Amino acid sequence: METPDFSSYSLLIAEDNEQNYRFFEVALKATGINMLRASNGAEAINMCRKHHFDLVLMDAMMPEITGFEATRQIKSKFPALPVIMLTAYANPSSIREAVSAGCNDYMAKPITKNILYSYIHKWLIGTSAS
Repeated sequence: METPDFSSYSLLIAEDNEQNYRFFEVALKATGINMLRASNGAEAINMCRKHHFDLVLMDAMMPEITGFEATRQIKSKFPALPVIMLTAYANPSSIREAVSAGCNDYMAKPITKNILYSYIHKWLIGTSAS
């Protein structure tokens, strides 16, 4: 897949694992997207209150406040903000929990660069990149 241009968008990556965050940082750098990181659920909520984001990538298992609860709180204040849940457990109960928390979509780990680009393209631009 060609590297998309996301330079006019802002993304919050709510990910506590340094290695996982580095993957996102490296994979997305060439797209030009403006990225900020929250390393726990409480920080993700606070950052959404202070900054404008076009999309949130939310790890399900965040410290302090889970990704599910952080999503509920973010969506209560910013219902139109798309949130994609990142989970290593893409089983039916986790998916149901993500949907009930207000997530617009979910990505199962491990995530490849092309899958990442496709999901971001879908939620920022409205079509799936191929």
